[in-house]
Amino acid sequence: MQRKATILILLAMTFSLAFGQVYTEDFEDGNVSEWQTFFADEENIQVVDMTSAPAVLVGGDDKVGYLQDIDGSYTGIANVLTGTTSDVNYTVEADVYVYANPAGSSAYSGLVAYADSSLDYYVKLVVDFDGDDRLRLFNNKFSMATFSYSFDNTMPTTNIENTEGWHHMKLGVVTNDDNTVSYTCWYDEVNLGTFIDDAAGHTTSGMAGVFSMQQDDDGLPGYFDNYGVTAGGTTSIFNTFENVPVTMTISQNFPNPFNPSTTISIEMHEGGEASLEIFNIRGEIVTTLAQGNIQPGSYRVTWDGRDNKGQVVAAGNYIAVLSKGNEQVSRNMLMLK
Repeated sequence: MQRKATILILLAMTFSLAFGQVYTEDFEDGNVSEWQTFFADEENIQVVDMTSAPAVLVGGDDKVGYLQDIDGSYTGIANVLTGTTSDVNYTVEADVYVYANPAGSSAYSGLVAYADSSLDYYVKLVVDFDGDDRLRLFNNKFSMATFSYSFDNTMPTTNIENTEGWHHMKLGVVTNDDNTVSYTCWYDEVNLGTFIDDAAGHTTSGMAGVFSMQQDDDGLPGYFDNYGVTAGGTTSIFNTFENVPVTMTISQNFPNPFNPSTTISIEMHEGGEASLEIFNIRGEIVTTLAQGNIQPGSYRVTWDGRDNKGQVVAAGNYIAVLSKGNEQVSRNMLMLK
């Protein structure tokens, strides 16, 4: 299990309030009373420690949302929502933990928009890195006659990082004058396109939320953080940074030498799969402080001087390594006892 890193985002996040009601949830207060289930007797979202997730989210705090159809009552589907069924023209987004080819199971997680349980209709944007390398935008109206959904769109992963870990997903929805509905999809801030829903019985307003599906009762749970909804079909409320760095850098930790903890400052000039790891002088990984899709910006990460088993490391020299693709930068550190 990855150890939790304490993250402080230095650059300003822009929250758009100009369009009206905004819903935000980082799960830190443990209160999920505003969430409701699409299915009346389904399990609701829970709050768990970040250390329960498969990896630490850069920019996350101590808590994350956890969603799973534990009893298998809806064949693995869990769908929780915020807002009202009259909500229209908004963007929903969140950091979502994405699985890739999990052994012995299948798991999809993502976002929901325009959900109305009274009309039995919702649309979800999910990641399918299991059997197929794709993202999907589709509704819940499955026909046994045609063995297909009435609204179903596939997006290839050519221009995105199709790897397991934390990724930022965003779904903008707008009701058009002809009562069709436009859905615009983003993945790690890459625009994947806009798709028109004119399926029979489609909703023209509805609630937003998050979605998780496991193929069987032992399926993998969904993890979510930094959830937000704002009015306006293309407005981002998270991960909007000013003064984006021009290079990937790692600054000298402070204090150095240190005991028992030290802070490491990093800068990312472009988003993508990256990691911040601590190595000993033999080249062995001591612990991973952060791993996943890191958006452009400046961050401070605190290492508490423990390894990935929670044990305090011995005095000596250590190396902090920031890696992204073929890029790698590092700093030497000294722990004293």
